[in-house]
Amino acid sequence: MKHVIHGLVAAVVLALMSGCATTRTQMSLDVPSPGSAVVSGGKPVVIDAIHDMRVFEADPDDPSTPSLKKGASYALDATQRKQAIARKRGGFGKAFGDILLTPGENVETVTRQLLTNAFATRGYSVVDAANAPADAPHISVDIRQFWAWFTPGFWSASIEAKLDTLLKIDSPQGHRQVTVKGYGYNAIQVAREANWQLAYQRAFEDYLKQFADAAGNNGL
Repeated sequence: MKHVIHGLVAAVVLALMSGCATTRTQMSLDVPSPGSAVVSGGKPVVIDAIHDMRVFEADPDDPSTPSLKKGASYALDATQRKQAIARKRGGFGKAFGDILLTPGENVETVTRQLLTNAFATRGYSVVDAANAPADAPHISVDIRQFWAWFTPGFWSASIEAKLDTLLKIDSPQGHRQVTVKGYGYNAIQVAREANWQLAYQRAFEDYLKQFADAAGNNGL
């Protein structure tokens, strides 16, 4: 019993140390570069549109389901929800504050940069439709998951981040749909901003690897 009590105390302390756990905060995310081996002026590809298709719930049982801090002062419209990327939780798993991307960033802009770098690793350059040749592949993207969450524990905790995108590709070879996902896990002691960013960094890196495999299997 003594060990259990100590574990519960540790979980509470961990939550209290997580930094503004009950409030809304903002942070930025850095997308991994495509690497020095990429040569500029690659084959052109067009990303026509990226759509945030995530569904937010008020009180989800699964913390990986997007949700926002309650209260009229925290309400977000459809455009503002594109900035939401995580939900903070207390030592017993109760949902508290949320995390938004900094102004000027949202999940669509970050995903576009991630895909731009992913295509670069395959020898492509993302170009505007007006500058693309007739045979350039055109891509539209549905973001089905782009979320991170905190899971408390007795002695330590974790932050996980998941990405899930559906790429719809139109090219002279026909129409294809390709799913690309990414997952990042970060075991932590304190849920500070850098630890959220590290979970996403690992999810981005995994996404680039999964993209390479999917592209290779689909002739990209």
